[in-house]
Amino acid sequence: MAHIVKILEGFSFIPRKELTLLEALEQENVEVDYQCREGFCGSCQVTLIDGEVAYTTDPIAFIPEGKILACCCQLKSDLTIEIPGGCKMKKNEFKS
Repeated sequence: MAHIVKILEGFSFIPRKELTLLEALEQENVEVDYQCREGFCGSCQVTLIDGEVAYTTDPIAFIPEGKILACCCQLKSDLTIEIPGGCKMKKNEFKS
């Protein structure tokens, strides 16, 4: 069953179920801070407003209550999240 990601002050989309939340946000061109992509650094934290996730690997980084690591979790239900700094879109880069 497909789930919906709703970004506060942003938009909603339906990601492919095999993607991590970070990969899904990247596919939608949403800017999200990240570094290690494996749950070590914690820089990809987003606030989980509503919903449930499952971690694909056990994160090593400290995760404050109400936060999730986008790099190593997948959706178990519809999600509402808040991205630090608000929802910003990546600018398209065209090569000429």
